[in-house]
Amino acid sequence: MPLDETIKGAIELSLLLVVTLCALTDILEHRIPNVVLFPALLLALLFNALLGGIPGLVDCVLGLLVGLAVLFPFYIVGGTSAGDVKLLGVVGAFLGIHGAWIAGAATLVFGGVLGVLFIVWRVVEPILAMHVAQLVRFGGPLAPPPRYKSAKNDFPYAPAIALGTLFSLWRLDFFIQGGVS
Repeated sequence: MPLDETIKGAIELSLLLVVTLCALTDILEHRIPNVVLFPALLLALLFNALLGGIPGLVDCVLGLLVGLAVLFPFYIVGGTSAGDVKLLGVVGAFLGIHGAWIAGAATLVFGGVLGVLFIVWRVVEPILAMHVAQLVRFGGPLAPPPRYKSAKNDFPYAPAIALGTLFSLWRLDFFIQGGVS
């Protein structure tokens, strides 16, 4: 396998591991750990420098800036967290400027779809909980909907970033086919 294909495979695998790990921690802990993001950024810089030299490094930095810029306005108004902004920046660093635009646009679309589903779930879940409680008590009075802590209402955005990243890898025809080019 040529070195370029090996580096592309390393980029793909690293990126998939980073977005998967960040999506899981965002869902479970409502945070995206810097201990994952900063080494991933260093890997993105290294891989892109190896793959494309100085132009590859410039493309990596521009991708980082585009990734940061896509979600930064949402962070300013309180619609997303700094971890989400940094994660999309790291994605952009791995994919370069063109890939960052694709991942950013796809992330916004997936974020909108997942956001609507999240809101629907927040409406439906208490109703289901009331009916299940009533069934368990065999016809007892309906319990009021449970009150949720604010952390439970936080929308984890990293899964949308992970889906946007997968879409961009597919769109860029990045996936290595059987290890042969």
